[in-house]
Amino acid sequence: MSDETEAAEAARRRRQTFGKIVASLLLAGAAIVLWASSLLPWARVEAEDGLSPMRSFTVKGSDWSPWLTPVALALLASIAVVWSLRGWALRVFAILLALGAVVIAIPAISLLSSTPSSDYAARAIDLSPRYRVLLTTTNPWVPVVILVAAALLAVAAVFALRAARGAGMSSRYQSPAARREELERQVFAEHERRKRAEAAGERADGNERTLWDSLDGGVDPTE
Repeated sequence: MSDETEAAEAARRRRQTFGKIVASLLLAGAAIVLWASSLLPWARVEAEDGLSPMRSFTVKGSDWSPWLTPVALALLASIAVVWSLRGWALRVFAILLALGAVVIAIPAISLLSSTPSSDYAARAIDLSPRYRVLLTTTNPWVPVVILVAAALLAVAAVFALRAARGAGMSSRYQSPAARREELERQVFAEHERRKRAEAAGERADGNERTLWDSLDGGVDPTE
């Protein structure tokens, strides 16, 4: 392998490793953001039962969106998947990550574009039926946090896809110098193979002539 080929291969490996490292960091960041958001208050429910003063109930992220923690754990596990795959398998996984980013962003967009559901908030915290919900308010930063996690996941998918393309290029592309070197190596190997075959044939012919000369001279070649 020529110096040019070795340099190109080393550069490709560096790009592939860099892409996987960045994708892993972004996946970890998205997982941390989702996990942290599950612990923070997402909404507040004001309710009364007619017997006592109005009470305020806090709805945490894990109550409003129970999928936050499982998805965060799945993103952490996907880091190992990124490092174990390459080529087409990594491309498919990168596409799945991008689709996951879209799915994660949907609840955030819904919170931004619609008013919070009091019934949903009451069910999320298992509010007693004796309470009548008067008002439900959501924290304005909640959709932003979820969109940040979705953006991190989307960028991670991009870097994973770049790493997959870098791995595929090594098997599809060779520089002209590398192709010329490979062709020369094949030609020389074929030439050496033919020389060895011809040498073996000449030795066999020489042994056969020696055998017949011995027999013609009345000499037993087996003695």
